[in-house]
Amino acid sequence: MHSRLLVLSFLLGACTIPRTVDALGEASPPAEFGRPTWVRVSAGVGAWAGGIVGGAVSIVLLPVTWPLGQIAGDSLGEQGGDEFLLFPAVGGAAFGHALLGAPADGVDWVFRRAWVGSPDPVTSYDFVPLEGPAKPKAK
Repeated sequence: MHSRLLVLSFLLGACTIPRTVDALGEASPPAEFGRPTWVRVSAGVGAWAGGIVGGAVSIVLLPVTWPLGQIAGDSLGEQGGDEFLLFPAVGGAAFGHALLGAPADGVDWVFRRAWVGSPDPVTSYDFVPLEGPAKPKAK
């Protein structure tokens, strides 16, 4: 029984980290702001590293986050419980994305974009926020 719970906890983190990293890569920093590939790749590497570390922290904190998610699930909406359960993995991915992406973006701005300029971003009103984390559901 204990080994099944351990395997299930590993699977929960495995489901949320790729979706979070892909969503961060698509939305931040947006390609239309003129970020080159090396800036976006460094931010993606940081997101993966942070997500993996956060996934391990999610597993360690599972005895705390799961009951909190069950209690808060009804009052915070449809994915309120999932947000408590997977917060370390999603937060780690976002932190790693910023930790490695921001310095690379700063270097790119100082040595290239500040002198060359970048295209004016076209901001539309059809912005859709990132989706919440997903966890496997029992059939």
